[in-house]
Amino acid sequence: MEQPDYLPQHSRLTAILLGIIGGAIDVYSHLQFGSLVATQTGNIILLISDVKDHSTESTLLRCLSILFFSVGFLVGVFVKDRAKTAFWRVYMLLPLLIMTAVLPLLPHFTYLWVILLAFGTGLLMLTFTGSKIEDHPYMILMTSGNYRKMLLAWYRVVSQKERDALMVRQAMNYSLTVLSFILGAMCVAFLNPLLHEKAIWSVTICLALVIWHYMSVTIRYGLQKTNL
Repeated sequence: MEQPDYLPQHSRLTAILLGIIGGAIDVYSHLQFGSLVATQTGNIILLISDVKDHSTESTLLRCLSILFFSVGFLVGVFVKDRAKTAFWRVYMLLPLLIMTAVLPLLPHFTYLWVILLAFGTGLLMLTFTGSKIEDHPYMILMTSGNYRKMLLAWYRVVSQKERDALMVRQAMNYSLTVLSFILGAMCVAFLNPLLHEKAIWSVTICLALVIWHYMSVTIRYGLQKTNL
């Protein structure tokens, strides 16, 4: 059977959508809760830097985010180790898809929202850990590492006397991951004053597109038993 150029989790489209999700969900959680649910190193830095301006609520929210992100990540490891079909990645995305779709319709209970979103984001992080954008490793949901890779890739493109199409494509790929993260962050920042809690639906839409793309490629090329 014909095989795709890249596995669905390594496609450029998946990387762009995950970049949008990463920027959107952290800006959303910061605006709504004063905490982060994807960038846990950011939560640790905020906990330490705000130690003098002690706020029991913000401290508790950040600790809960770190804890339940970690739990979600470990649950993902457990499921991955026992996966028998490529659709395990879809199953890991469904909790966050459902949460982001339903939570804006429920009463705003900050602690519950942070717990659920951090848990779902931990699952998402594990699900695509080790993924590439085509042939190139990158950081999902975060952009600092991708930004450094982008700068290095473009430096090589500009400085090398002999450059090929693959070198330029690598630089373009890292640029797309950075720009998609910024786009997701800006999208939520713009939508939040208009839609308030419902701005999280931008994440829901991107998650649905990731699932659709992953399932369609997996089924089309019969990757159910091989893409574990």
